[in-house]
Amino acid sequence: MSWPEGAWLTAADYSFDMVRGVWPGNVNGTRAALCTDWQALPLRPRSCDVVIGDGAMNCVRFPGSFRELAKNLRAVLHDDGLALLRCYVQPPLPETPGEVFRDAARGAIPTFHQFKFRLLMAMQESSEQGVAVDAVYEMWMSRNKELRGLRERAGWSHEETATIDLYRGSNTVHTFPTIRELRSVLLDDFEEREISNPPYVLSEHCPILVLKPRNG
Repeated sequence: MSWPEGAWLTAADYSFDMVRGVWPGNVNGTRAALCTDWQALPLRPRSCDVVIGDGAMNCVRFPGSFRELAKNLRAVLHDDGLALLRCYVQPPLPETPGEVFRDAARGAIPTFHQFKFRLLMAMQESSEQGVAVDAVYEMWMSRNKELRGLRERAGWSHEETATIDLYRGSNTVHTFPTIRELRSVLLDDFEEREISNPPYVLSEHCPILVLKPRNG
């Protein structure tokens, strides 16, 4: 592949420390890592062969910012380029927070990270509204007091459950559209070439889409 501006790793809403954990280092004229805004990519139009996003769509608001982000991705891709996006999607019939807590109490959710993921989706009232992570923290704190010993019954470590403290007081809002809603905004600028689900728990909520830019 040719990369006129080098290979770029962009990380929105993450710290440089997190980037350092996965990036082998910058090489002048070949690759560079930077923290930037997915909606204001510092790249020339039609300068990339491939764009890869892991959860990038779920950090913006639906539907307006989803469409804006899709158009930005289309703008930096060559006409024969590809966009590979892992997106997090809501099931057609969302579960309730009560159902998530009941599964946790009977030990049916192996990890606290899976619990957080399910609770985030369960607390979202609509894709347009999204879900504030601080509200998820407050829900956990209030229900955990009611369900004494929930962590022990679920089999989670204290270190795992302590990760929810990062949600406390945060103004971050995550968005979980259905796959139909996701396609309704992506397919204005892209053709869907392939969709697949990775082989792990809750993979039905984590489809990977391979998209080709629409021309014209």
